[in-house]
Amino acid sequence: MLFADPGKYEYHTCEQIMAAGRSNTEREVKLRQLIEKAEQGAGGALVSTVAYRGEYRTVVEELAVIDTVLRRKKCQTPPSWRSNTAIQ
Repeated sequence: MLFADPGKYEYHTCEQIMAAGRSNTEREVKLRQLIEKAEQGAGGALVSTVAYRGEYRTVVEELAVIDTVLRRKKCQTPPSWRSNTAIQ
């Protein structure tokens, strides 16, 4: 992991971790939409790379850290947890 800190959520409660996960999931969806929109225009691939790809990669890695910590702490997650995101 280049952009996410694996120990960031070690001392958080399950509720705090899940709140961070929901927030990051919302941000991931918004960034994905912005990338798709930017890539429709002329020079969009460059714009999306410069403006959004770094932050998008950070959010994706952060979500992976959150999922790992939730499993390790055996937190109860709802069945719909992260069900709206594609497998990366």
